[in-house]
Formats: sequence, structure tokens, C-alpha cells
Amino acid sequence: MSALLARLIDDAALFPPKPVPPGSVPRGRVRQERVPLDEALPTYRRAARHPAAGRFLCPASRFAELRARLVPEDLLDLGLVADSGIEDLSATLDAARGEPRVRVSALRVPLPGDADQARAAAVTIARLPPDAPAHIEVRPSPGWRDALDRVAAARDRGAPLGAAFHTSGAVEGLAAFISACAERDLPFVLAGGQDGPGPGPLNALLAAAVAGTGAGDVRDALSRTDPGDVITDLLTLGEDEADGARRLLSAYGTPEIEAALSALRPMSITG
Repeated sequence: MSALLARLIDDAALFPPKPVPPGSVPRGRVRQERVPLDEALPTYRRAARHPAAGRFLCPASRFAELRARLVPEDLLDLGLVADSGIEDLSATLDAARGEPRVRVSALRVPLPGDADQARAAAVTIARLPPDAPAHIEVRPSPGWRDALDRVAAARDRGAPLGAAFHTSGAVEGLAAFISACAERDLPFVLAGGQDGPGPGPLNALLAAAVAGTGAGDVRDALSRTDPGDVITDLLTLGEDEADGARRLLSAYGTPEIEAALSALRPMSITG
């Protein structure tokens, strides 16, 4: 079971900006503020001891801010997110690779919100550093399957690529995304808890297992609300099923990493 959960939970505390308390802004408006790194970093340092803890996800636009707060003992497993576009990513990646206190193990690149997704995926893939594992984030809007085709084709040619998706939309959309990745043998990461409630990491892991075998309903796995039932099914997975689930689901990012890790205790994974 430890292999099923190893490094599953990425720390996405810096995504999204931290909501301002109700009543502090005019009615009808939503204002958000950035989560302080002085708050996020100590939490990740504690959580990183847990075997299920994965990367600390950092917007590329905040890497300099992160670097200024590193201590000599740090050795962060870092995921860089291209929040300011692919244009600035290479320079930030070079800076991160020159910093001995971090190890960049993955990139996440959201496609531009106003672009044709298939075309944007092709352009993004062509401009990525060739040796950097990256996940291309698609949106639940027309063209996302074509974008996955571009990512899968590049992966088939040897590029270390996968896909990414947010969990906070309709369950049907997430189920379709997971199934499409399974059909293409395309690994993916999920971003959870950023724009509202959505399936948690255990539901996502079960859905990946179901999609990988083709036996079962992916939407049902995502929609379950009893954690005990989800855990029971995960505990009954065979070795091949568990391996298949993790070949698909590389990581699940959450802004509440300590809560997510605590939820794994019934599966006998403790920090």
C-alpha cells in the first residue's frame, strides 16, 4: 500500500491566492490575497517527512520570493508552475536548477485561457525545455481531447510529458478527462480544492484504478462520499491494479497538505 500512496500529495498552498475574510470587501466583489511563503514553507517542511508527501508547487513568478526564504538545510522537491506564461519559464527553470536547495522534478504549464487548446498544446510542447518532465494543463472546454492527443503523440516520441486538470468542475468532466488519459496511456496530475469542493485524492486514485482496468464506473468512483467505502476498495486492489493507478495518477495537488495526509491514516500510511 505504501507504493500506491508514495509521493501522491503535492503541496499547492500557493494556489489559489488566499481568500480575504467575508465582509472586508464590497458586496458583489471577491478579493484575494497571496498566501505568504512564510506561512506555506514551514507547513511543507513538516509535511515533507511523510512518505505520501510530494512536491512543493511554486508559481514561476514567485520563485525569487521562495529562494529568498530558503534556509541552508532545505532540499525542496519543487514543482514549477508556469503561471506567467511559457515565455518566462526557461529563465526561471535555469535559476531553480542553479539553486542547490531545491530540486525541480516537474513543471506544470496551463494552456492560455483564450487559445485553441490543440494549437496551444503544440506550441507549448515545442517551446518546453526538452529534458524537463512537464504536465500540460487543459481546460474543460472544446478542444481538450485534441490537446491530449498532441501531448500523447509527443510522449510517444519520447518527450517526458503528461496532462493536468482541475478537480473543481463537474464530476462528469473530470471522469471524462481521466478516462481519456487512460485511453491514451497518458499520466496526469490533478489540482484539487482550488476553486471549490471536488473529489479528493483517494477518490481520484480509485478513479484512476478503475479507468486503468476498464472495469467499473469512473464517475461513480469520483462521486462517492463515504471515505470508508473508497478506502475499502483501494485496499483490495491487486498489485497490477495499484501500479496501473499510479502510472496514470502521478500526483494530486492540494492547498491543505496536512489535512490530505491525515486522511491517509486509515490506509496505514503515517508520517
